[in-house]
Amino acid sequence: AIFVSVLFAPALSDAYPFFSRQVGRDCTFCHSVFPKLNETGRMFRSGGYRLPAEAEWKEVKDLASIPAAIEVEVEAAYNDLAAGGAKSHSSDLKIEEIELFAGGAFGKTGRVSVNSALTFEEAGDGVDVGIRKAFLQVNDLLGPTGDGTLNFRAGKWDIGLPFINTIAPISNRYLAESAIGVLSIEKKALELNGTFTSEGETLTVTHRWAVGASREDVESDDKLKGAYALYSVTFQEDYSLGALVRTGEEATGGEDESYTRYGVAGEAELGPTILTLGYFRSEALYDANDFLVEAFWLPRAKVKFGIRYEYLKEDGGQGVSSQTLMARYNILSNAYIQAECRLLSDEDHVTSTNEDETKLRAFLVAVF
Repeated sequence: AIFVSVLFAPALSDAYPFFSRQVGRDCTFCHSVFPKLNETGRMFRSGGYRLPAEAEWKEVKDLASIPAAIEVEVEAAYNDLAAGGAKSHSSDLKIEEIELFAGGAFGKTGRVSVNSALTFEEAGDGVDVGIRKAFLQVNDLLGPTGDGTLNFRAGKWDIGLPFINTIAPISNRYLAESAIGVLSIEKKALELNGTFTSEGETLTVTHRWAVGASREDVESDDKLKGAYALYSVTFQEDYSLGALVRTGEEATGGEDESYTRYGVAGEAELGPTILTLGYFRSEALYDANDFLVEAFWLPRAKVKFGIRYEYLKEDGGQGVSSQTLMARYNILSNAYIQAECRLLSDEDHVTSTNEDETKLRAFLVAVF
C-alpha cells in the first residue's frame, strides 16, 4: 500500500527523504546517481549532516518535519547457474527490502549527529530484521562550528572511501567487499574523522581523513581487534583520489588469523560521465588482488546507465571476472525502475559455489 501510494498519489510526488526536506532541496542536490553522493553530498555527510553555509540548526522540538524516511524495494530476479557441469535456473518476485532511516544534526549548533537504518528483508516465508547502521557523532571538537574539522563517531556503519563504498547504484556487491573484505558492510567501530578545505585563486582542494578501531569476528573475548585509516582528496569537486588501509585479526577455521587489507581508488566526473578506478588487495590466509572499473553515464535527468567490471585473483588460483550492466529510469524524483544484468565467471569458487552465473534483476524502488 505504501509503495502504490508513492507511485500514484499526487500529494507524495514531491516528497523526499528527511535530509532533502531538512535542507529544502531536491535529492539531486547531494546525489549524482542515488545513493551515490556528489561532492556536495560528501560535504554534507562529512560535516555531520550539516551544510557549512548554514548558520544555525534546530532542537528536535523545533523541527518542521519528523527526521525519518522509508525506502521500499521490490525485485524480480532470474538466475542461470552452472557448477560442476550441472546447470540450474530459478526466478523469483519478492519485496527485497523495506528500510527505515532516521537521523540528522541536532542542537542549535548541530553539535550531535545521529544516523540509523533498520531493514526488513524477505527471507523464505519470514522476514529478517536487521540494524543496517546506527551511530552517533559528536562534531566540531576542534575548529569552527559546522566545518567538521575534528569529529568523534561511535556505533555501526560501512567502512569505505567517501566516493566509493558498499552503498552503490549497482545493487550487486563489490568483490572488494563480498570476497576479500577491503570494503566492509555494517561494521561496529570507534572513529576520529575530519574534513578541511583549502581554497586558492584557481583551485579548491578538500581533504578527508579517518582513523578508527573496529570490532572483529574473532574467537577471543577481546573483540576490538581491527584498526583502519583512510584519506581522500578532492580537486575542484570533480576529481577524487583516496586510500584505505585496514589491519587486525579475524576467525578463520576456528583460529584467529591476522590480516592486512588496503585499497586505492580514483574518480572523475567528466560532464555527464562518472568514472571510477580502483585496486584492492587482501593479505590474509589467502592473498588476493581485485581490480575495479566502474562508469555511469547520465544523459538525461531521468535516465541513468552504469557498467562495472571487476577482476579478482587469489595468488596461485584462477581469476574471477564479474561484469554488470545497469539502466535506470526515474518515474518520479523519489521513485525509479532499474534493470541489471551480471555475468560472473568463478572457476575456483572464490565468491560462491557457482562456476558461472548469469543474473538478471529488475527493481522498483521508492524513497520518501
